[in-house]
Amino acid sequence: MINISKEQGYLTLINVFTVAPENQDKLLNLLISCTDEFISDCPGFISASYHKGIDGKSVVLYAQYENMEAFQGVINSEGGKRMISEGTQLAESAQRSFCNVYDTREV
Repeated sequence: MINISKEQGYLTLINVFTVAPENQDKLLNLLISCTDEFISDCPGFISASYHKGIDGKSVVLYAQYENMEAFQGVINSEGGKRMISEGTQLAESAQRSFCNVYDTREV
């Protein structure tokens, strides 16, 4: 189960991709398969959540890593380079933000 808490101190990656509607599921499936195939085994990877824009034109990836070094290890790996190469062919644009959890609320 994914846990979002400022006490953990994880690095949060939020990627917002703009895609053509016909590429939305393709990009989501690429991200999920890469996580299943190699990212989940990388040191420092914590979790990932995949969000499908209701407009059909966006994909949001919310991922947690222990730190920036763990993230760099993923994207600099052979699998990471392949994922980026294939992902850039599917996405029209991408906005990457690194964050730390400031606070959370739950009902």
